[in-house]
Amino acid sequence: MSGSTSETVRGNSVVARGDFSVKFSDFCGDKWIMGSATRTPAVTEGAAKIRVLVVDDEEFLRSIVRERLEIAGYSVEEASNGKEALAMLEGSGPYSVLLTDIRMPVMDGIALLGEWGKKSPGSAGIVMSATAELDTAVHALKMGACDYITKPFNFDVLLITIENALRKKDLERQLDDYRTNLEAKVKEQTDIINSMYVRSIDAMIKALEAKDFYTRGHSQRVTLYSVAIGEELGMAGQEIEDLYRASVLHDLGKIGVREAVLSKPGKLTEEEFKEIFRHPETAVRILEPIPFFRPLLPAILHHHERFDGKGYPSRVAGKNIPLASRIMTIADTFDAMTSTRAYRKALPVADAIAEIRRCSGTQFDPDIVPVFLACQSKIVVPGDVSLPEGFAEAIPAEYREHPPLR
Repeated sequence: MSGSTSETVRGNSVVARGDFSVKFSDFCGDKWIMGSATRTPAVTEGAAKIRVLVVDDEEFLRSIVRERLEIAGYSVEEASNGKEALAMLEGSGPYSVLLTDIRMPVMDGIALLGEWGKKSPGSAGIVMSATAELDTAVHALKMGACDYITKPFNFDVLLITIENALRKKDLERQLDDYRTNLEAKVKEQTDIINSMYVRSIDAMIKALEAKDFYTRGHSQRVTLYSVAIGEELGMAGQEIEDLYRASVLHDLGKIGVREAVLSKPGKLTEEEFKEIFRHPETAVRILEPIPFFRPLLPAILHHHERFDGKGYPSRVAGKNIPLASRIMTIADTFDAMTSTRAYRKALPVADAIAEIRRCSGTQFDPDIVPVFLACQSKIVVPGDVSLPEGFAEAIPAEYREHPPLR
């Protein structure tokens, strides 16, 4: 060998320093048989920042791999088994590459990959596998490893494998970023479209109120009462938001009812009653093509059902009626009774409360009636909404909020 190259002999293995030509023959039985590497690749720009953890129970083999990777510009650390590797991950932060053998004591490579993937999913995992362990290597790929390299291997192949694994992880990160940005853009566009739908539906509601003077402000008050009941029941998040929207839209179907019927001062005919009864289904037909409103449809459709099953349009009963519908029917009926209509004057609030109580268990859910009574004193009224005259005074004494003792 040349004067610039030193040689170390270990049994029948030769390690040459200089151009780093390595040859092992039958080292440690079936565990390692390594070919030669005669080329040192150029150090990738910034490679010194890339941390590699080499995990193998053979110290000599770890040191050889470490030395070669450090020549290539990587920052390399070693662990003798999976448990030690996880401890190093916990103690010294993330690694860009996990290069692990499969068969090791304490914790093998497969178990290590499973745990590592949970703690450091951004790492590129590479399995070093003997030829007889290909089935296990394939299993390792299913566990999240980016690649595997079979023994014997030369260091050129190892370096290329590491570079490819890092590139794959980088592409995965880019794809995740793209998905995140795409989801944000889709959400932004969806919000714009939904706001356009809401404005259109709001215009229809205003058109309905203009068509029927007596329903003016009705949807606002029903929404106010319904949300108060829902909050008293412990509803929150999307559930209370859906209740709010359904309450706003509950009477939208009346846009399909003739103005002469809506404002008729006398008793309705059977045919006119049928026209009124169709308004929940009309609302559903209007809203159903719009995905944004679909979660609200059951509540809107069934807000005129009765607890005893004698309501419309489906004559469902009891707990089979959606909760939002059972809430809205109390709010809707209370506001209808305490509002002046074409065919009658508003009832006093006390009389309306008495009627709600009387119909508990027949028209109304008996579990929700006391909740409605309990929440009346807690209703916060926006400036553009007017509650019926005598509302506060008519709240039953047991449900009134008392000022704190001083």
